[in-house]
Amino acid sequence: MNKVLLVGCGHMGSALLNAWIDLKFYSFTVVDPFNHDKLKKKYYKKKIQLFNKTPNQSIIKKFDIIIFAIKPQVAKKVLSEYHDFEFKKNSVIASIVAGKKISFFKKNIKNALQIVRIMPNMPALISQGVSCFVSNKNLSNNNKKTINDLFIKVGLTIWLKNEIEIDKATAISGSGPGYVFTLIDAFEKASQKIGFSKTISREIVLSTILGSVKLMEKSKKEPSDLANLIAVKGGTTEAGIKVLKKNNLKKIMYNTFLAAYKRASKLGKK
Repeated sequence: MNKVLLVGCGHMGSALLNAWIDLKFYSFTVVDPFNHDKLKKKYYKKKIQLFNKTPNQSIIKKFDIIIFAIKPQVAKKVLSEYHDFEFKKNSVIASIVAGKKISFFKKNIKNALQIVRIMPNMPALISQGVSCFVSNKNLSNNNKKTINDLFIKVGLTIWLKNEIEIDKATAISGSGPGYVFTLIDAFEKASQKIGFSKTISREIVLSTILGSVKLMEKSKKEPSDLANLIAVKGGTTEAGIKVLKKNNLKKIMYNTFLAAYKRASKLGKK
């Protein structure tokens, strides 16, 4: 039985817990002083132990995996409560705290040996997420497999080489759904502006995007090649793509990712 402690159970923490809650050979304990009452009502029929404050040493030493799912702004304060704890032999400290490096956890949790950083994204809510990982050299193969098996329940898992890559992944897969939703919003607003209702705009836009993604997955073609197949010379698609190119969409997207990457790197230095 793998015993998992989840420290923090907001949007991402609860998404993970919902996906894991019925797994065999796992037990889950949650520490969350802010959402404790809500979690108690939500999971009262489930075998989950809930704490509204950090458990004591004797309880902490029972866990095989301790996952911190907290905001970077409160990470130092929360981790200070775990600084002097002794952990179960071969236990692993896992973090989904944006920007906070492995060295940050090593510094703030004295006895942390096996540490892994994870960047899941919002589609994990429906088990369609992307989770990117990087670990220190101490992570055992068994623990790597256990962590991977947990997160594959919420989507694709990708192991990266270093922490620079995970900051980049934060900017792309972590923040990416936010960009996609922003683009969909612009798509819908433009559709409404030329005369469609909000309802029809939503149906057309979502179906168009979902269909395009599925076509690309099935065809295995490059997106530029697929665009060129549609953009016949003198046609409507070509006219629209010319506007996108004129406004340098690729540069806009690059600057968007770059801004998020710089922010992730900055958070790691605090």
